[in-house]
Amino acid sequence: MPAYETMKLQLSRISDDTAHLIDEAEKIPELIDEGFSQWKATCQIISEQVSEEIMRVAVVGAIKSGKSTLVNTLFGGDYLKRGAGVVTSIVTRVRTGTRLRAILYLKNWDEVNGDIDQASVLLPAHKRSGAEHPFDIRREKDRQILDRALADLAADQLISNDTRSAGSVLLASYLNGYDRVQPFVQADHATVVFENDRFALHRDFVGDDAMAVYLKDVLLEIDAPGLGDGVEIADCQGSDSPNPLHLAMIQDYLMLAHLTVYVVSSRTGLRQADIRFLSMIRKMGILETVVFVVNCDLSEHESLQDLSEGIRKIEAELSLICPEPQMFAFSALFLLMSQMESNLSQRDHDRFAHWCRETALVDFSTAEQTRFQQFLEQKILRERTSLLLKNHLERLEIVAGGIGNWIAFNRDLLARDAGGARELADRVHHHRGRLERMKLTVKNTLDGAVNQVKRDLKTAIDRFFDEYTDGVVSGVVRFVRGYQVEMHNYEESLMSAGFAKTLYLVFQEFKQAVDAYMAETVNPQVMRFVKTQEKHLIGYLDEIAGPYGAMIDDALAQYTNAVGEGKAAPQRASSPMSIGPDLEKIRKMAGLALPPAAATMRYSAQIKTEAVMRFGFYKIVNLVKRAMKKSADKVHQEQFLALASGIKRMKRETERSILFLLKDYKENIKFQYMLKLADATATALYRQMLERFQHQGADLSRLVELISEQRLNKEDVSASLDQIGDSSMLLQEKINHLKADLQQLNG
Repeated sequence: MPAYETMKLQLSRISDDTAHLIDEAEKIPELIDEGFSQWKATCQIISEQVSEEIMRVAVVGAIKSGKSTLVNTLFGGDYLKRGAGVVTSIVTRVRTGTRLRAILYLKNWDEVNGDIDQASVLLPAHKRSGAEHPFDIRREKDRQILDRALADLAADQLISNDTRSAGSVLLASYLNGYDRVQPFVQADHATVVFENDRFALHRDFVGDDAMAVYLKDVLLEIDAPGLGDGVEIADCQGSDSPNPLHLAMIQDYLMLAHLTVYVVSSRTGLRQADIRFLSMIRKMGILETVVFVVNCDLSEHESLQDLSEGIRKIEAELSLICPEPQMFAFSALFLLMSQMESNLSQRDHDRFAHWCRETALVDFSTAEQTRFQQFLEQKILRERTSLLLKNHLERLEIVAGGIGNWIAFNRDLLARDAGGARELADRVHHHRGRLERMKLTVKNTLDGAVNQVKRDLKTAIDRFFDEYTDGVVSGVVRFVRGYQVEMHNYEESLMSAGFAKTLYLVFQEFKQAVDAYMAETVNPQVMRFVKTQEKHLIGYLDEIAGPYGAMIDDALAQYTNAVGEGKAAPQRASSPMSIGPDLEKIRKMAGLALPPAAATMRYSAQIKTEAVMRFGFYKIVNLVKRAMKKSADKVHQEQFLALASGIKRMKRETERSILFLLKDYKENIKFQYMLKLADATATALYRQMLERFQHQGADLSRLVELISEQRLNKEDVSASLDQIGDSSMLLQEKINHLKADLQQLNG
């Protein structure tokens, strides 16, 4: 991204030059101005934000659709492990760096043990008799108990709907990987770093379920251009992963992403999992950020016509969800092989040579890949320049204008005699009072506005999470109450394994269904709601910012003309004030983040395992005792009745736990995110308003006294002002040139 990098460098230099100019102005003790500290703070904030800004691109799609291969092509090498296991619950983030480096962020022991507690609810023999301490995988005794509990479940009992139980897979993975990962995990969060020649070792973590389960984040830094410095590509877990927790983690990243690339395999076409995932994206309200890549499997298509027909079918199906989808179709694997041709194995080299002979398919793929690359670069360039640079430059322009006015004002002051200086000081004092009153009015208005919008936010959040209205909470309750357990599926388990083991299996299937409902229905609704409230907040404050910004500009223009009698340069017209484009920066500066989507699936921690188990245990014991003299059919029937009672209690406990969790989740969204965001945005808006006041005249009494007593060396001060003035003019020229480049880039 040479154009962006060049403009970003120019902006950083302008910010540094502006700060240096303020430093030079502060070296004139006779003319010190209280506005300098505010201007320097602005330059500091902009410099930090420019260096830290990240453009995020999410790559999503079904398992084996070619996501990792596509990301590898963007960096020109085989860096990411392709075909990672379906249990891996992480999003692998990739950026351009100065060297090859993999940074693996591990869960801490509390998070590991919390995951295990979640997955072992109702697991027979997991709860130790008489033990008061919670489970801790670091204790050998606890690991042995958990291992026996899993071993006690027959292999066929760990299969539900033709899929291994997500809970049992998680538990087994933690146990199997403990010895290898234990040296790295700490009480606090720890990182593992693999650099240069050891870079490939990160695949042992990512590709092995028993080790990947201990990860919470992965960041790869590649010493290749990629899409440019400051662009992050995220290789997300398969959208058809059997674990809803993976889906929730993808959702969290999608809420941060500026662009989403959805990959569809030409071999499989659009599958039910794709449709379900894209429907979820639509519910989240972010479908407009999605573009599609049909990853062409050149071995699966007889001809270009055959491939084209498949692409047209995919496009037609996508159109039902996303009108006029933006699509590209090429072979990511062919492109990767062409980038790595000299390092291919003999088998891959033969396959690559065979594909090269399919000239029609190759030419089509190459043209489409070129089109995609151009689109990606232009999209990122436009987004970054308009969102990340434009507002920074406008704020620096305001600061530079303030410095220019300060120079003009002080030149005028130094050109006067003692009487004229005192007259100007009196005028400044009078008009400064008016500006101070305006500041106070703006502050009071903003305080009142933010209090009103916070009341609106509270009301909206309470209404959204109200369990007594037809909304997201009542929908979960209906799902739980309406969930039907196919009792006949557990007949054999009940007879052979017993009540406790069967109840665990029932709960695992039930929890899988509830988790899926949370991930596919509840989370998208919550995220869309939060985005709507964020827009309401920004819109409300921007409505205030517009007229007050214009009022401030008019007042400052009158002030400049009044105190300078038309001699000072008139105030440059400022761009309209708006904080909308700065929302991400405001969140970051305030340390705010929406509670993670996975938090909605922590309800099982609230389920009283003992109560459910005790109820079911005594029920079955009493029934069996009474059935000792009954027929086998009668015993069988009463066992089913006992299981039905246990399921009823299980569902009731789950409903209670979900309501408790969602209430807590609501309070976190309200008090830990939305209301704090309202305060942070109001603070940012007020800071912008203060920037516009610029130089409003400091306390001139001491300076007038120096002029009256002829203790001021006007020549030296004027020379310093002239030097700063020359630098100020050069700075303004740089700003104008960069502003013109940005306008040309954005059409």
